[in-house]
Amino acid sequence: MVTQVEHESLSSELQSAIKGDVLTDALSRGIYATDASLYQIEPLAIVLPKDSEDIVEVTRIAREHHVPLIPRGGGTGLAGQTVGRGIVVDFSKYCNRILEINAEEHWVRVQPGIARDALNTKLEPFGLHFAPDPATSSRANVGGMIGNNSSGTKSILYGKTVDHVIELDVLLSDGTQLKLIPHSPVQYDLKCKKQDREGEIYRGVKSLVLDNQKEIEKRFPKVMRRVGGYNMDELTGQEDWNLAKLIVGSEGTLGSILEAKINLEKLPKAKGVCLAHFQDLGESIRAVQRIVKHRPAAVEIIDDTVIRLSRENLTTARSCHVVQGDPAAVLIIEFYDDTHDKIQARAHSLIEELRQAGLGYAFPIHPEGEAYRDVWTIRKKGLGLMLGMKTDKKPIAFIEDAAIPLEHLPDYISEVRAVCDRH
Repeated sequence: MVTQVEHESLSSELQSAIKGDVLTDALSRGIYATDASLYQIEPLAIVLPKDSEDIVEVTRIAREHHVPLIPRGGGTGLAGQTVGRGIVVDFSKYCNRILEINAEEHWVRVQPGIARDALNTKLEPFGLHFAPDPATSSRANVGGMIGNNSSGTKSILYGKTVDHVIELDVLLSDGTQLKLIPHSPVQYDLKCKKQDREGEIYRGVKSLVLDNQKEIEKRFPKVMRRVGGYNMDELTGQEDWNLAKLIVGSEGTLGSILEAKINLEKLPKAKGVCLAHFQDLGESIRAVQRIVKHRPAAVEIIDDTVIRLSRENLTTARSCHVVQGDPAAVLIIEFYDDTHDKIQARAHSLIEELRQAGLGYAFPIHPEGEAYRDVWTIRKKGLGLMLGMKTDKKPIAFIEDAAIPLEHLPDYISEVRAVCDRH
């Protein structure tokens, strides 16, 4: 427990050492006590670092005062990852620059505080994008996406953030700075021979992985969207090792990200969505296994609660013309391809299969354009609308990103709903 005197000493030292902003007033601590989760823990102080030197300084001060350090970006996580009784370091105000774009090799080097959509706006003229696409992409910082191993709506096609991280510059709690890059076995062994903190870490990780390789391969879940750190399974069965993969998903517990070099994908030439309407939620869930066989870029659900709230909200009501009737749920099925004709053909093939199976009642197709954007507006605004409901009962986000094999998905949803109904 930090005493009042210790708190004042901590605040004073931060104010004198940091070039960026140091916030210790009650209002700021109240604001940063919350994120998108249901948790509320007031921090001791908030630092908005100006540059890497500030991050080094705040890390030193936190270490000397034995105070936790909590890296934070947009605060969009639902599991309380960015709140705590310590020093919150918010990268989003100043540490948000693009440092280098290599369009030919399809990578970009960025500071951790840049928002995903802001980055992609700058990349669009190059015909490239950073592909992981969480629903909060307009606010989610790239550093936070790395900490959370974000996946998002396009994970069927592009995988998770860990699949796109190439290099990380990381600051450890003891002040050690590491550049984590892919290493061949020979290069990795050379790192292990170093008689410093870096060599100690490389030796320790190697021993940990090799001693437990069978357990790691046996026990880590074999599902596409497993994002619970630490990613030890990224190092088993691989010839080249990249310790940056361990930082991904570690939620700031292993170090602070100073810079990130990340992979970019080509923007699709044509995009379109099929909006499948269902009279029953269970029916929409049962349809998913059939849908994924048609290689969509995304399959996202919007239930009747989000549809109702969207129709009642001034900012989203105009987008709701894309929803026909009063479905219990709609599935947004997105396709990427070389031409809109190919997308139409793939969508019609899917619709025919769903109709033959007696699944769904309406299947409008929207190529990229205004209606297409309206579909995604409803999806992206849904969580905010639910969390902002002005009623005595409010939804609580207590399950984040459950990862369920598709063959078990209908039973899982049914059983979770039954538990919620009982309580």
